[in-house]
Amino acid sequence: MDSMVENVMQAVLTPENLSSISSSVGGDETKVKSALEMGVPLIMGALSEKSSTAGGADMITSMLGQMGGDNPMDNIAGFLGGSGSSGGSNMVSSLLGSQMGTISNTIAQKTGLPPSVVKKVLEIATPIVIGQLGKMTGGNVDKAGLSSLLGEQSKMAMQSNPEAAALASQVLSKAGGPAGVMGSLKKMFGK
Repeated sequence: MDSMVENVMQAVLTPENLSSISSSVGGDETKVKSALEMGVPLIMGALSEKSSTAGGADMITSMLGQMGGDNPMDNIAGFLGGSGSSGGSNMVSSLLGSQMGTISNTIAQKTGLPPSVVKKVLEIATPIVIGQLGKMTGGNVDKAGLSSLLGEQSKMAMQSNPEAAALASQVLSKAGGPAGVMGSLKKMFGK
């Protein structure tokens, strides 16, 4: 099975796309790259957690529908240059909720970027991850299939990225226990 995170990272880390994202958020390319490498697996974990909750799969399906025919994975440069990336704020807020601040602050500490810049990086990355999900499913998957797919993808993402796994553990300790996204990640890693 293809890794959604690897596909997203290959797309966003081209020199042109990384430069565009960095310019858009006002951050150093090396630091923005690190923020993406930590943030994208956490977004995957958030999607996995949401898909297994009441109404969560419907929320994700709705996010897929919001893309219409404009999947960011089809034209990342166009997505970054257009107004499409502005929808990421609502998407990432829906996924991370009250844990957004903790996650942004933790990634900021690791990368040296201000938390406000990390939040912008996550706002750009979320629709791109949702777009990759749309490409993998063809936009046609039932709730159980979506939850299963996202669970497998989330586990693959964390296992292949020790830094993201360590970040999840660090965020868990700050969040004070299992709640929402961080609770799911805690279960995944047996922490």
